[in-house]
Amino acid sequence: MEVAEGLDTAPPKASIAERIKTRWLNHHWVIRLYLGGAVCMLASIALFLKSPGSFSSDVAFYASCSLLAIAFLGDTYSWVMPRLAHPLMKISVAVFGAIAVAAATGVGRVVVNEATSQQASLFPTSNALLSLLSIVPVTATLMTVLGAIPAFLAMAWGLLKLSRSEATKGQLDVIVTLIRGLSAFVVLFGASVLSNSQSIVYPTMRWVAAYSAFFLDLQQDAACAPLEGDKVTRINDNLVLVGRLTEAGPQFVRTACALTSESIPLRPQAPGRISSTPAPTHSKSAPTAKRDVLAPELTRPRTDLQK
Repeated sequence: MEVAEGLDTAPPKASIAERIKTRWLNHHWVIRLYLGGAVCMLASIALFLKSPGSFSSDVAFYASCSLLAIAFLGDTYSWVMPRLAHPLMKISVAVFGAIAVAAATGVGRVVVNEATSQQASLFPTSNALLSLLSIVPVTATLMTVLGAIPAFLAMAWGLLKLSRSEATKGQLDVIVTLIRGLSAFVVLFGASVLSNSQSIVYPTMRWVAAYSAFFLDLQQDAACAPLEGDKVTRINDNLVLVGRLTEAGPQFVRTACALTSESIPLRPQAPGRISSTPAPTHSKSAPTAKRDVLAPELTRPRTDLQK
């Protein structure tokens, strides 16, 4: 993880404001986000104690959570990327990706089924789209489950450094370590909110599933559509699935519609084809037994007239 750097780079005769600015700008951007998020968090607590539930306290709280989350994710990214070449890291990423993709595929099918009240296999395009969108709640769930222990360890490590004062570059490292642990809990809280079935993620996914199933998986079919504007997809030779846009959203119902032949005549063939006239029908003659001239002829024995 990133640490504080450049604490003594300001000129000795510079003013206090210039020294603060120099030290602030010399830190890594992750450290600046950590400190800015911590300041906003303290401001939100002070505003909440003064006026609970006020708009200013809410703004300061959400701003602090956003800064801390961005700082923690950027800190994690800068720590993970140089270590991706390690075999253990490759295995971990592969396992995590396989679990996420498999779970997202299942979640996508469940969402399509809930949105359409029909079998998810009838909507292949919507299934593929929802599998991609389901990566968000699935990843949030995995982060919530797998990130709790590292968050507690990071906070405990920060408290241990604070108690022993073993920071190598001053107390700022201890403060950043504590803020890093707090940021981990902020990220876990946000991930748990996204993974909750009552969050805005799942209703949005169901809305996308319903409309994508109607517009991408159904087709116009005047023979089986009850009304103009309805769309149809065939289930088997006798059943079709009819989709209709209603005030409550798309509705999908299975109805009977037998598969029949069309009475539309075929147009003439394009120029350059072998023939534009109907092919003549050749009647095949009944097969006749071929006489083998090499075999001796079998005849009835004749009566010898000459004696």
